[in-house]
Amino acid sequence: MRVQLEVPVVLRRVRISGPAGAREIEVILDTGAVYTVIAWDVAKDIGYDPAVSERRISIVTANGIIDAPLITVQSIELAELRAEAVDVVCHDIPEIAGIEGLLGLSFLRRFRTLIDYTRGVLEITPGK
Repeated sequence: MRVQLEVPVVLRRVRISGPAGAREIEVILDTGAVYTVIAWDVAKDIGYDPAVSERRISIVTANGIIDAPLITVQSIELAELRAEAVDVVCHDIPEIAGIEGLLGLSFLRRFRTLIDYTRGVLEITPGK
């Protein structure tokens, strides 16, 4: 997958799948985030209840440190790229209209990711 780079990098039509189905959402590429993040309503729509997740992780937000649910979604797809059993944090991202998540390293580490700021290009390709 190749896109022209603008900051922030918004990736449209990222497909998140769970036991109750799938949803396509818009996310921001966040190479500094250890985990991919999805909004609570996305998690619920695809069959998860973040409120009962026993796995929690502390995350730093603009308002301080909070404990957020950590779940494993069935898959995440970006164009022709697919990763299965991806750990994601459930947290609503405030003040960014239309954005329902961050695409972090729990997805990206499975692929070769090249960011060329001089050419304004982002490439994410299968590893190996």
